Amino acid sequence: MNIRMGGQIFAQVEIPLLWGDRAVIQDQKGRLSIIDLGGAEARAEIIGDQPAPGVEYVPLEVGFEIRKNGEALYRFDPEEKRLTGVGLRLPECVLGRYETRIGSNRFSGSFVSGFAIGIAVSEDGIGMGVRMPEKLAKLVV
Repeated sequence: MNIRMGGQIFAQVEIPLLWGDRAVIQDQKGRLSIIDLGGAEARAEIIGDQPAPGVEYVPLEVGFEIRKNGEALYRFDPEEKRLTGVGLRLPECVLGRYETRIGSNRFSGSFVSGFAIGIAVSEDGIGMGVRMPEKLAKLVV
């Protein structure tokens, strides 16, 4: 995949941003889609800034909250492209037009090429240009 996202350029990258077990991708119109890769099969949670069909969610004043079995996982603000972990213990992620902010870290104008994952975010930290974790389901785009 070759894509410009959040001010970064990703060339020959399978997943531009992996937020925990969730692949975050952006279309040509700037809309985000989020796919949960943590199960046996990949499952879309957000498609084009909207909750995916069949996903459990609760509308908020701004955006919505994705849930699983009634438990809040994360919140998504489609206007600011902001992901906020609730049950997921992940740092907040904002995909701005010119930069990506993950927690207090800001990335702008980076170029990541030839890796499975461009930016990987976990409870333990952030990595750029990493290999695909073995436990993840296969993302087919």
